Amino acid sequence: MFRNSIHKQAIRLFSNSSTLRSSYNQVARKTVADIHQFYQAQKPISVVTAHDFITAKLVDAGDIDICLVGDSLANTTLGYQDTNELTLDEMLYHVKSVSRGNDKSLIIADLPFGSFEASVEQATKSAIKLVQSGKVQGVKLEGGNQENIPTIEKLISVGIPVMGHVGLTPQKHNAIGGFRLQGKDAKGALDIYQECLNLQKAGVFAIVLECIPNKIAQYITQHLSVPTIGIGAGPFCSGQVLVVSDMLELKNPEESHIAKFVKPYAHFYQTGVDALKQYKSDVESKQFPLADEHGYKIKKDVFEQFKQEAQKL
Repeated sequence: MFRNSIHKQAIRLFSNSSTLRSSYNQVARKTVADIHQFYQAQKPISVVTAHDFITAKLVDAGDIDICLVGDSLANTTLGYQDTNELTLDEMLYHVKSVSRGNDKSLIIADLPFGSFEASVEQATKSAIKLVQSGKVQGVKLEGGNQENIPTIEKLISVGIPVMGHVGLTPQKHNAIGGFRLQGKDAKGALDIYQECLNLQKAGVFAIVLECIPNKIAQYITQHLSVPTIGIGAGPFCSGQVLVVSDMLELKNPEESHIAKFVKPYAHFYQTGVDALKQYKSDVESKQFPLADEHGYKIKKDVFEQFKQEAQKL
């Protein structure tokens, strides 16, 4: 009962109606209230990342509920070895591109490493920058320990919805021993559950559970009153999230480590390579462009006039 009242208060703070229209355009955009309604109706919530205008358009056309501008773009888009290399300004650049390409999804952006840890004031300034300039509707922040709670409460108090993230938190991969399953023992699982309770009490509208055992994710989901969004957390969460470059296979699968929990739904990389090879072949064999199919004609008398004038040059 207590948890439900807290969550309802948070929802009222973010939005009074699911029919609100985006302040940036006239297209109806999903809101935090809509996500809460999906959760109450036990309708699974779909979340996919986007990193630029084109991927944002794909997510929009696919009618995905939440479009997450994740800091995974550091690896998938910018080619960094470490997610923590991504700066706030780089994130903002991509957030703006995504916002221009998506009119229907609730857009949430990661607060990148180094943009919120120093102080509540730093985190607030960073989040406001993403909302004001990037035109996102909320932010995601990794970790649910007590140190993060004042930051989350402050962001919510100024009207910025916050999504939590526990389990495998990529920004802290150096501290947790790399990219591996979390919550494997009772203590680890209890720590994750406690973080979820902390986040729920602080007022987050949803929590990402990353790379934890299915049963732990199921237990947590059953004992919270906010949606859980799973990635590598099994089928029992309130919703699921995948990285767009993984699910569409935008990268060469032979050169990329594909996590066990990823399901490729398309093979864009190979399709693209095949298309480029065919294009090269057509150019070399002069099958492209074809004069009539791909070219533009000019009237005979105009061309004759052109030649006469050209000879005078």
